[in-house]
Amino acid sequence: MPGSTRPSATGRPRHRAAGRNAAVLLLAASLIGAPISAGEMRVTLTVPMPEVLDMTGIRKVLVTRFIIDQEVPDFDLNREIVNGLRRELSMRTKLEILDVEPPPLPEQPLRDLIANTGFWQRLASRYGADIVIAGRAAFLVTDRSGFVQVDEISPVTGQRVRRSRFIDREAFTLDMNLFFLRGSSGTLLYEDQFAADETYIGMFNDELTGVHTLFERLEDDIVGIIVPRPRTVQRILFTD
Repeated sequence: MPGSTRPSATGRPRHRAAGRNAAVLLLAASLIGAPISAGEMRVTLTVPMPEVLDMTGIRKVLVTRFIIDQEVPDFDLNREIVNGLRRELSMRTKLEILDVEPPPLPEQPLRDLIANTGFWQRLASRYGADIVIAGRAAFLVTDRSGFVQVDEISPVTGQRVRRSRFIDREAFTLDMNLFFLRGSSGTLLYEDQFAADETYIGMFNDELTGVHTLFERLEDDIVGIIVPRPRTVQRILFTD
């Protein structure tokens, strides 16, 4: 595994002192403290999170077509998702993201398709991919109009009053499944599901902008599957 420490002949990990010093430096550099009470302080620190998949020996990545639950009339949802994934992986990893137009996926139920190791193996061999990323995506628009409580200033008294008003609202939801398949065997290595939603005031908001906004919210979690990423946590230190 990347970053693992091999034991020496004495059975003790090498570079233990260096690792401890690095951890102390990381802690000191990332602490942002705020006193809570006498003898206690809340600190925010950044800790590294390892990638989910072991990417040893993997260099070429093929992001293939997605299964789309329902086509969006105004744009190609498949193209937007695939291009977004390729762009983020190209910018934020050192992997070679293949810029090719893969063939259509077989018309099979999703689980049967993912289990079709022969298809994924042939696809990876055709383009020289070490790993194939496939998926399913759905973009939903939901009417969330209704009565809400609104604070207003009365033009008569000048005081703040709370009233019930009907407001047009709609929600955009992006739901995705990602599947990571080993190129050499076509077997499934990892799968995950991601979802994000946003409610907008008014109707007929721009759906393409909504898709990009929601995808941006999922980018860190998606990229974190194959590359390490920092994570911010809060801890309480006792200073006495």
